[in-house]
Amino acid sequence: MSSDNHKVNYCFPKDILEASQLMEHYGDKARLIAGGTDLLLLMERQRYHPQALIDLTRIPDLQRLELNGDQVLIGSAVTYSRLLKFPAITSGAPFLATAIRTIGGVQIRNIATLAGNVTNASPAGDSLPPLYCLEAQVGLYSARGARSLPIQEFILGVRHTALALGELVTHISFQLPGEGWQGVYEKLGLRRAMAIAVASLAMLLQIEAGRIQEARLAVGAVAPTVLRLPQAEAYLQVHALNEPTVEMVADLVIQATHPIDDVRATARYRREAVRGLVRRALRTLKPEAIVQE
Repeated sequence: MSSDNHKVNYCFPKDILEASQLMEHYGDKARLIAGGTDLLLLMERQRYHPQALIDLTRIPDLQRLELNGDQVLIGSAVTYSRLLKFPAITSGAPFLATAIRTIGGVQIRNIATLAGNVTNASPAGDSLPPLYCLEAQVGLYSARGARSLPIQEFILGVRHTALALGELVTHISFQLPGEGWQGVYEKLGLRRAMAIAVASLAMLLQIEAGRIQEARLAVGAVAPTVLRLPQAEAYLQVHALNEPTVEMVADLVIQATHPIDDVRATARYRREAVRGLVRRALRTLKPEAIVQE
């Protein structure tokens, strides 16, 4: 294929080894493609012209979608639409499914992939806050071997990851929350659907005997990467869930963020948006399951 007389070699590797070898051969002049929903826009709008596109969609190993015990494995070529038909996601991690449903329209979800959202490394990526709460692992492969990184160690900054030369993401994996866990995903965009997040929040709480035993919170679009919020998590684990607790948690979340002014919102607006998302998320928890003193 070509764009504005720039020739682009389009490659269909048969397995992950060949894909890795092609990446090493072309170096930084190659880009991997599965759905291509972000990459093709980059090529069109920013006049970005890679020498080679390496298509992963015909590699069987990257189409794996499995549940082994309580471990979910999602191949890097698995589309969002497949995930929304997978009971382990829709029933076992419904807050992740909620986040996925906010991504584009049906046509986009039919080709876009979870791994693409991760490797794009945008702090506004809709699936990222739930994946941070699920403490997802990113599986990587190159001719030098395979390795796995926690998602927060894989994503290093805006569109910056820990991928080495010749390395590709093979899968995303995580442990499903068990009984007693409740997950919530909240997002604010400039319109009701198909909008990039101005701010987003995921929350995963383990509730036992009316008390929050473990809390995981992550916010998106308010810092160079998605943020886990250990101070807010610790506060929730030792305080009853009442209105003063909700307000203190919101304050702690805001203190941890580093938003910027851009075309979508000011930093001040994003901070207040996060406050609203925290309030809404905590108030949507099943009240009968929590002691409210």
